[in-house]
Amino acid sequence: MLLLSMLNRRKVMATVVGVASSMVSKQQHQQSHLPLLVPPANAATNIDRDVVTVETKSAAIAFSKTFLPTTENNKNQETGAENSNNPLDAIRWDDVPKERNLNTERMSDAINDGLRENEWFVTGIGKPEYFSPNFRFSDPDVSLDGYELYCRQVRRLFDQTTARCEVICCSVTAPNTITVLWRNSGKVNIGPGFDLKPYVVTTTLQTDPNDGLIVSQVDEFESDVLGLLFYQIPFLRPLTSAAPGVDVLRQQCDFYTCKLKTITT
Repeated sequence: MLLLSMLNRRKVMATVVGVASSMVSKQQHQQSHLPLLVPPANAATNIDRDVVTVETKSAAIAFSKTFLPTTENNKNQETGAENSNNPLDAIRWDDVPKERNLNTERMSDAINDGLRENEWFVTGIGKPEYFSPNFRFSDPDVSLDGYELYCRQVRRLFDQTTARCEVICCSVTAPNTITVLWRNSGKVNIGPGFDLKPYVVTTTLQTDPNDGLIVSQVDEFESDVLGLLFYQIPFLRPLTSAAPGVDVLRQQCDFYTCKLKTITT
C-alpha cells in the first residue's frame, strides 16, 4: 500500500520518477501505505513518546517521514489554514470500557459497522473499546505497538477531505480471525500531496482468545509504483489499472473468504 506545495511541479515529478525508477529496479513487490512515525512534539496525545517503538522496514519509508505534516490536523485545501479541531482528542483511548468476551462473529459485526461509520483505516477515528492494550500493527514496511498511535498516524498520513476506506467485505475467515477487504482512495499528505491510484487492501485482524479483543492487525496489498506515478498525471490515468468502484468489487467478492473472485489491482 505506497502510498508523495507546489514549490516546483517539474522538480517534484523528477523526484518521483527517480524514486519510482529506483524502486522498480529493486523489484519491490509491496509497499507501505502507512509510513508511521513517533507523534510530533505538539500532538495532543496520551502516548508516552519515550516508550513508543515504531519499526520501519525500508529506507523509502524512513525517508518519507521528511515530507509528512508535523501535526495530525490536516490543512484546508482551499485556504491552506490548519484545521484545529481534531476528533481524535475527544476519544477515550485509555479508560474506555472494553467490549470483552464478544465471540468472533459479533466482533466482526462491530468492526464492520464501525468502519462503515468512521472509516478509521484512513480517518483514525477508531473504536478503542474493541482493541487490546497489547495491539500491534504491521504491514510490509512498518510495525508498531499501540492502537492510539496507529490511529493518530493514520490521520496524519491521509488527507481528510478526500481519503476513503470503503468496506467491500468484513467476515470471520478462521478461528479468532476477521478479514476486512477494503478500497483505499484519495490523497496522502506526503510533500505536495499525492493522489492514490485506488487499490484494494486486505486487513487481517486477530482476536485474543482470552478476552475477544483485537490484538493484531496486518495489512497486505499489491504495489504498482509506475501506476502510482502515472496516476499523478491526469491524461495518463487511463493507462493505470485503478481498482473499480466499491459496488463492482462487492459483486466480485466471495463473502465467506473475503477474496475477490476476479483479480483486481
